[in-house]
Amino acid sequence: MKPRHKIRKVCIFLLTLLSLCGLPLSSAPGSSVHLSELRILNYNVAGLPKLFGNKAEDVRENQRQIGELLAAGAYDIIAVQEDFGYHDALMGYDNSPPGLADYPYTTVHSGGAPGGDGLNVWSVCGIYNEKRVTWDAAYGVIDHGADEMTPKGILYTLIDLGGGVYLDLYNIHADAGGDEGSIAAREVQFRQLADLIEEISGTGGAGSRPVIVTGDFNTSIHHENDSGLYENLMLACGLTDAWIELHNGGSCEDFSKWETDPTIKRWDGIEKFLYRDGVGVDIEPTSFKYEYILGEDGLSLSDHPAAEAVFSVEIGENFEPYEGSLKVVSGSPLMQAFGIVKTVLADIVKLLTHLNELVVYIRKMWNI
Repeated sequence: MKPRHKIRKVCIFLLTLLSLCGLPLSSAPGSSVHLSELRILNYNVAGLPKLFGNKAEDVRENQRQIGELLAAGAYDIIAVQEDFGYHDALMGYDNSPPGLADYPYTTVHSGGAPGGDGLNVWSVCGIYNEKRVTWDAAYGVIDHGADEMTPKGILYTLIDLGGGVYLDLYNIHADAGGDEGSIAAREVQFRQLADLIEEISGTGGAGSRPVIVTGDFNTSIHHENDSGLYENLMLACGLTDAWIELHNGGSCEDFSKWETDPTIKRWDGIEKFLYRDGVGVDIEPTSFKYEYILGEDGLSLSDHPAAEAVFSVEIGENFEPYEGSLKVVSGSPLMQAFGIVKTVLADIVKLLTHLNELVVYIRKMWNI
């Protein structure tokens, strides 16, 4: 296993000092302290249960291998989508070597499909103030991604990078599909995300906090029908796209010099990293790559590539230590069960209102 990245050492060192001295740490006024690099992986793990056919065990095995490989990857932060049906396999509780269960900090799993949102985060540094928000709009019950059948949305976490530096991390899973209904739903979702970022982190002006937004956006800025990703989210919140910054000179308007990425066979993917500085914390991407994570059989473990970005994090002269409240969210089996029941009942109503489509879908799946 690779050694943990530099930032973990920084976190451990700072936490040790805090425990010994009982004093908060902060940088001297006017100084510029290089905290190290932040290595983040974003991955749609394709953990949706297979309700038809005999592939359920294949998905479980894929999740087991994904968990083991990600745990060995020395990532500082891991954000995933579609962690639905086999969270225990992804965590690797019964495996040796284990999966992601070895990570020091993780979000509370919201449950399997259909009650859970499939979003989770692992970190080598502390996770606080976890908040899950379901999209106000979604499209598709039987087809078009069936996005109305699960409470997909936004997972917000506050990540402690040490020394009073905290990062606002947003992990999202937007509506799938290229039809008009899905495009319109994503437009509402990006506006909803912008409103949440403004509420928690500010709009990018004075006093606004440093932000990284990652996840499965199911669109890109250069797509003709991009659901207003640039206007409704990036401009509204002062966010920059890491891929565009590194591979297109920062331009979100001129894509005439595209270079096809050799891994994904297109210019960029729907897995993205948006970022901005805040309160004297400077964030800058130094690398970004897509990679298909392969299993023991040499095949991709997901239908999505993983996206890996490395950010440099520096404290500037205008640094303002975080002074807000810190809350550790704990899991509740009762609340998880309540969420599942609530979603199932809502899904039954939706299926009954789309009964004809359901019959056609079942006949198609079983070749009737």
